[in-house]
Amino acid sequence: MLKQSADERRQAPRFSLPVAVDFFFENGGRLQVQTRDISASGIFVEVKPNLLMPNHLRFLLTFPREITSSCKLLSFCEGVVVRRESGPDLLGLAIKVERYQFLRTG
Repeated sequence: MLKQSADERRQAPRFSLPVAVDFFFENGGRLQVQTRDISASGIFVEVKPNLLMPNHLRFLLTFPREITSSCKLLSFCEGVVVRRESGPDLLGLAIKVERYQFLRTG
């Protein structure tokens, strides 16, 4: 059986968009970062390598007006880390979105 490349396994096209992400942790902690890539099925973010990121995450995506062409859009999501990429300065996390809910703004 042939092994598929990451591009062939991709479920949806990805876009290099900096979208604000707020991670919420069970201990009450919070981390704010931006996406490096985003698609309909998940996001990719980079964090400091010394952070202990759990496999299951809850987070809020904030899409600005410049992206939505109308109003700021908030989406509360739950996801699971499907890949970790270790680097010298940053840890990359590919997160598959398992659930999401759009929230009202204004």
